[in-house]
Amino acid sequence: VLAGVSARNWQTLSSPASFRAMLRKGRAASATGSPGGAASRWAAVPSPPLAAPQRSTLQLASSSTWTQNAVTHWPRRVFCAAKNGHTRAGAGARRGDADSGKAAAPEVRDAPAPNGGSCVGGVGSSDSARGAVGQQGTDPGLRVSPSLLTQRATPAGYAAGGESMATAQQNNPLQVAWRRVLRELSSLPRAIAIMFLIAGLSGLGTLIPQNKSFEYYVQNYPDIPGQKVLGFLSYPVLFTLELDHIYTNWYFYLSLALLAASLAACTITRQLPVAKVAQRWRFQTTPKGVIKMGHSEVLPSAHLSDLGKVLQDKGYQVFIQAGALYAFKGLAGRLGPIGVHAALLLILGGTSYSGFGGFKGSVMCPEGGDFVPEQFLRAASPISSPPAAASSIVHVDSFDIDYRPDGQVAQFYSTLTLLSDDGEQVQKMISVNDPFRYKGMTMYQTDWSLAAVTLKVLNAPPVLIDAAASDAEAQVAGMDEERVPSSAPGEILRLPLASLEGKPGIAGRLWGGFLPLEEPGTSGQAPKGISVLARDPQSLVIYDSKGQFVGVRRPNSGNLIEVEGLQLVVNAITGATGLEIKSDPGVPWVYAGFGGLMITTLVSYLSHSQVWACQQGGYVFVSGKSNRALVAFEKEFDEVLEAVPELPRELPKVAVQTVDIDTSAEHQ
Repeated sequence: VLAGVSARNWQTLSSPASFRAMLRKGRAASATGSPGGAASRWAAVPSPPLAAPQRSTLQLASSSTWTQNAVTHWPRRVFCAAKNGHTRAGAGARRGDADSGKAAAPEVRDAPAPNGGSCVGGVGSSDSARGAVGQQGTDPGLRVSPSLLTQRATPAGYAAGGESMATAQQNNPLQVAWRRVLRELSSLPRAIAIMFLIAGLSGLGTLIPQNKSFEYYVQNYPDIPGQKVLGFLSYPVLFTLELDHIYTNWYFYLSLALLAASLAACTITRQLPVAKVAQRWRFQTTPKGVIKMGHSEVLPSAHLSDLGKVLQDKGYQVFIQAGALYAFKGLAGRLGPIGVHAALLLILGGTSYSGFGGFKGSVMCPEGGDFVPEQFLRAASPISSPPAAASSIVHVDSFDIDYRPDGQVAQFYSTLTLLSDDGEQVQKMISVNDPFRYKGMTMYQTDWSLAAVTLKVLNAPPVLIDAAASDAEAQVAGMDEERVPSSAPGEILRLPLASLEGKPGIAGRLWGGFLPLEEPGTSGQAPKGISVLARDPQSLVIYDSKGQFVGVRRPNSGNLIEVEGLQLVVNAITGATGLEIKSDPGVPWVYAGFGGLMITTLVSYLSHSQVWACQQGGYVFVSGKSNRALVAFEKEFDEVLEAVPELPRELPKVAVQTVDIDTSAEHQ
């Protein structure tokens, strides 16, 4: 409800009593001729029963200047005031009949009211109410009693329950806070800041190796002055800030949640209202209404149906009603941003699902060995559920490495055989970027190692045979023991290899083994023996008991080498495959989200073009606009107008008068 007062300030009325007092003040000012009195004319338009108000605070505006639409709007209700032929109208009051006055936001726009009146239309005003507004606005002397205003300003539900407007105002702060939260979340600068935060955390996760052992971080990020990375980064800082597992810590998931909330808020507050407005058929029945919609032209001697046919040939959907035309195309371009947001939310949801509901683990298994995946899997959270294939038995049939001409590793392959609980047997050769997937579990080829070296000792003593065999059985679990009968020309021994990577003085990857030549002494001294070293499965370096270099032999070369009185032949170096085992239940969501993101991004680039027209006699008033590709739309708009045929004009009828002419000679 609007009431005129002398002051130009906005005043808040929290109860019907204060409203009636202010109304009496305004009437007294009108009677005395004070400013805002005689010049102000207020009228209330009867309407259907009121629903709960969207805002409970009533605000009064100055009678001389309309500065903004601060009127509390009630659903399906219109308030009208006539003042000097000027008007301020809500977005719902200025649209055509087909729009039904449902605006996307209660913004205020200037628009002339019928017969010099003025209207302030709330969102959701009905057509009948708008008609009543125009009629009431034509009477400059119309007044309404305070009882009528009080009755219309009090909702039926509040009157029946005995509650006042102050009671509704107590709940208003929650609504205000909720709207403010939505406004802050849907802010584009804040969304960009959140994305930069996620990008920065992802960059740190790329620069700092993730999920390594404690010894790795202690060695590579020492807490020693002068040796810290970048002068400040040490392992205590890494563990304090949880930078060793960035992608699974709380602040990374919090940033993802903020981004998802921002996308959802933007979709709800901006994209959905825009899409709803774009789907309405909005006819403009007057030339003034057509002209204000955008780029306008007037076609003389034209017909509306001919324009509709041309637009239809251009791919527009055309609607004609009562001498008015509305056409559009490219509506999917308005829906595209909503699809982009939905795809991003799906990606974020899939990432979070994998993070909280997945399993992850790694295993290094030698060639010929077996393992059960569930023994190496770690749950990401208490809500994680293991995949169905986790209890299966996996056998490593073979492990092979391909080398480049320069000797570097090109690719490594593992042939795996999986035996499930129900007896199903599946075999697959995997490599880098070609994993083994089975019933929700994925095994990736990520690493390799050396497990053992096989030696043939031609003149091995019994103590050497027993010591080497016991070590191989203890340290290389699951490997087949290879030992030839005593009648063979030599004894086959499998010597386990241990990784020396990261040890003092060791650079790169290196494996070593020890072949004892005697029983350990009672004094605790290391026994006498032969040392072997290998960097890859292609060669083996041999040292004697004093640490002196003896020679290098290739596996299966058959070349004999004598060390400490023993004649040795290197038969083979057994490799081990390094597998990463994962269960990512959100991966299908992520793939679907990225596929949808690509499609909806392309769709969002489509232009949503609209054309309005109305017929006035022999003239067709046309207007159009587009949200993208404005130059292309103007060119198409001109082509449409040029293609509209011109109606034949009727020649004006000329009155012909017959005149008798005297042709006699006398007259001549």
